[in-house]
Parts: sequence; structure tokens; C-alpha cells
Amino acid sequence: MDVDPIFPQKRLTRRKKRVDESSSSNEVSFDSEENFRINYFLFIVDKGITSLETRFEQFKEFEKLFGFLFPHKLWGI
Repeated sequence: MDVDPIFPQKRLTRRKKRVDESSSSNEVSFDSEENFRINYFLFIVDKGITSLETRFEQFKEFEKLFGFLFPHKLWGI
């Protein structure tokens, strides 16, 4: 594809710290590209893998039930 990956920089929001909070911040900030990879790309890949696993499990169940209808010659294809 001839599309340049452009990830605009997201504005960093700061929140006020409370008195009882520790001074070390536990917040992790990602750049735009890493944020896209974590929140979109890996999510889509995970959904695809899960969908394929479910589909093949269903095919195995169908093969157990209806496998006698298919000749063994077709299995070699």
C-alpha cells in the first residue's frame, strides 16, 4: 500500500496529585505508534486468532458427526 503511517501526537493530560499519593508516578505513557499497536493492532490480531480457533474446533466437531459422509480420497487434498 502507498499509505504513509502518520500517527498524530496525542496531547498529554496531567491530573492533580492528591496528598496521600506517592511521588512516583505509576502511569505509563506511550507514543502514538505504540498506542496504536497495543490498542488496535494487537486487539484485532487476538480477535482473529480466537475466531480461527473457534472455527476449527467447530469443524472438528462437524467432522466427528458427519465424517462418514466424506470419502477418504478427499482428505488428501
